[in-house]
Amino acid sequence: MKSQKRELIVRFMRKILFISILIITSLCFAQHGGGRRGGMSQRQMDPTKVPKIGVVYGTVVDSATGTPIPYASVAIINSRSSTIMTGGITNQDGEFHIKEIALGRHKIVVEYIGYKKQEFGPYTFMPFGNNQTEYNLETIALTQTALQMAGVDVVGERPLFVQTAEKRVFNVERNSLTTGGTAIDALRQVPGVEVDPDDNISLRGSSRVNLMIDGKPSSIAGGDIKSLLQSVPAANIADIEVMTNPGAKYDPEGMAGIINIVLKENKFAGLNGNVNTGGDSQGGTNLSGQVNYRTITFNSFINLGLNDRKRISSGDSYREMNFPTFKNTLNQDSQSNSGGPNLFVKTGFEYFIDPTQSLAISTTLSNGNRGNDNDTYTVDLGPGEKKYYRYTNSNSDRNGYDINLNYDKKFKNPKQKLTSYVRYSDGLNDGESEYYNEPDKGYEDYVNINRYLNGQDGNSNSFDFKLDYIHPFDDDSKLEVGLSSKATERGDTQLSSLFDETTKKFISDREFSNEFVYDETIHAAYIQYGGSLGFIGYNAGGRYETVEMMSDLKTDNLGKFENPYSSFYPSLSISFGAPQLLQISASYSKRVNRPRSRMLNPFSSRQDSKNIRVGNPFLKPEYTDSYELNFGRYSKGISLSLGAYYRHTTDKMERYKKVRDDGVSVATYANLNDKKTKGIEYSAVGSLGQKLRIIFSGSVYWDEINTELFGADYDRTAQGQRVRFTTMWNINSSTEFMFFIFYMPPRDMAIGKMNAMSFSSMSIKKKLMDERLNLTLNLGDPFGLSGFGFESWGDIDDDGKRDWYQVSNRNWNSQTVRLTLEYRFGKMEDRSRFSRQRGEGMEMEGGDMEID
Repeated sequence: MKSQKRELIVRFMRKILFISILIITSLCFAQHGGGRRGGMSQRQMDPTKVPKIGVVYGTVVDSATGTPIPYASVAIINSRSSTIMTGGITNQDGEFHIKEIALGRHKIVVEYIGYKKQEFGPYTFMPFGNNQTEYNLETIALTQTALQMAGVDVVGERPLFVQTAEKRVFNVERNSLTTGGTAIDALRQVPGVEVDPDDNISLRGSSRVNLMIDGKPSSIAGGDIKSLLQSVPAANIADIEVMTNPGAKYDPEGMAGIINIVLKENKFAGLNGNVNTGGDSQGGTNLSGQVNYRTITFNSFINLGLNDRKRISSGDSYREMNFPTFKNTLNQDSQSNSGGPNLFVKTGFEYFIDPTQSLAISTTLSNGNRGNDNDTYTVDLGPGEKKYYRYTNSNSDRNGYDINLNYDKKFKNPKQKLTSYVRYSDGLNDGESEYYNEPDKGYEDYVNINRYLNGQDGNSNSFDFKLDYIHPFDDDSKLEVGLSSKATERGDTQLSSLFDETTKKFISDREFSNEFVYDETIHAAYIQYGGSLGFIGYNAGGRYETVEMMSDLKTDNLGKFENPYSSFYPSLSISFGAPQLLQISASYSKRVNRPRSRMLNPFSSRQDSKNIRVGNPFLKPEYTDSYELNFGRYSKGISLSLGAYYRHTTDKMERYKKVRDDGVSVATYANLNDKKTKGIEYSAVGSLGQKLRIIFSGSVYWDEINTELFGADYDRTAQGQRVRFTTMWNINSSTEFMFFIFYMPPRDMAIGKMNAMSFSSMSIKKKLMDERLNLTLNLGDPFGLSGFGFESWGDIDDDGKRDWYQVSNRNWNSQTVRLTLEYRFGKMEDRSRFSRQRGEGMEMEGGDMEID
């Protein structure tokens, strides 16, 4: 039975390959008519009827950085007929291996979006004379140069945004809108990623996203990745990679996918680096820099960032509650000022043991302080009337570090690789907030001062180990296997005190004081197999994980709560086509989102007397089956993409709010029965004319929620949209202008509605001293469009009627002017490992291509 299925699959794949070659041949390459006539022409062989024993292989990389280029197309074209004989695409490591090439004289064409198409050869595939049937092209370097449009070569640089079958890559280095900002500002520019006014990050509308730096998670900021990103300078970021449906090789954590922030790593010889400094109209300052020293045997670097950000915001809220015997309304208006210094340092040393081995050690340090002063005026009506001011003064400190040790090994076959790392992270996140009320004039007898102090002592440490091995086969397929382990310990101590008006001292408030411990250990193993059949690529794998979880609320001495479980995460992806035509890719993966410690802590924490938050220790992980189908088209300098995705989540974790009989709002978490999300994404990336580049992207999605949490047989579909547009205009050779705008129309939530949200920014950059000195002026929110609001409602007594209703609005002073000066120094000769392996290079006939 299995053999019959396998035979059917092979036949099907052969048919697809045959049809694809016919389509590509007819659309892209017209046969040249004419030719020489007579006996010579008649004696020439038909290239489609000769033995197919030729082989060609190599690796395609970026000429500037040496980075492998995945999914580049490689076509074998007969020199006489201009017919595509066969072809393929590069794998994730930029490698290709094309077999069964017909004997004859053929050219080789390599191309990829955003790079100049290269044509070189011809090569003679013959088993006699001075010819050969197998050619090793070694390393082929594509140049990030012109996009061809209507016969005009548009001289450009590396693309701002590239989408492949596996991931999307956003080029931060080329984006002047982020100059002088942080990683948070850079993420706002990335298609598909949203950042709200409080710097919370989501992907495709979901906050369940796995955020990493240089491919690794971090516990530096006490597990608060948002705080860490606020300290990372955008000037030290090379790329931001987004993977919405990663394979079994990757951590399945994060329902929406993975966002990986790739820091700059200089590939040039000698001493190189850059320094950035600037300030903004709100009093914020920034200073960052990168220094790198590279030789043939080692590489050392340091990335440094220091910033002090200021933010002013305001908000208002109206809540109406209908109780059986009375009605209560609550009006609140607030003003907030926040900010503080942040420090980020990453330094490391890499030793090249020999051409096949390297050992590296690096460490990352992060430190930050954030203060927040909030004033809220409250009008509380029914029963009675209260008017008062509520003051909140908060201060938080975070600091941490991690240490990484990496070992990489390449074997005799350079495609055979072993990579590994061990990492230890430790982070602290402490804070203190003081709250008190001040009655409005005439309400002194009705309002209590209620002065109290809340303190937080949070810590997190983790130990990670990861081992990956790649074994290639002769048919250009490869087997990938790996092991990983991660042990995490988190502690969260809440200290609350009330102010005694008699003694004029703070005394402990045990109702809101607690100590919570959360430990988690994950062991994983994966296997993944992938390859290509001509223009068809495939990848299938599975990952098995065992999880040991323990939580302990030590304050109540209720004992430990343990929840060990195991899960299997399969993945499958298939791609078809070539970048210069139509690319089609489909993928599936299973993902998980595990509850965070603050979601599990059952003890109450209060924001004020009217709003408290409590965790749910019985919260279970949510599992998601994720499906994607994407189409890509590249034509005349424009890359077009259209994709659809579907996510089915079980035991969906959701934050929801209920209002008690005493009018206090309680926010907590629960597992919904079911949630289904469908969406469509689209984008257009490319050049219009010789000076204008654009990125236009958007999405439409539908969330279907089915649960009994909000009432019997609750079934609702919420629809939302997002649109963003970025343009770069090269005014002249030394001046560029960029503009960005994001708009999200009103959308529904589980028990409410979110109002429209928008944000825009623009910049102008002047390049001086042969681009070694750059001056950038940024305007944040130039049209004053920022801000958002939401509505929510619910049932107080579970009678199926809407008893309470709330509407809130938030605005922040995001209209800023920022000026940043950047200076670059160092040599420009590439001495990376890629460069050492290929030597000085040479030019091939038919194109400006560097090759061994």
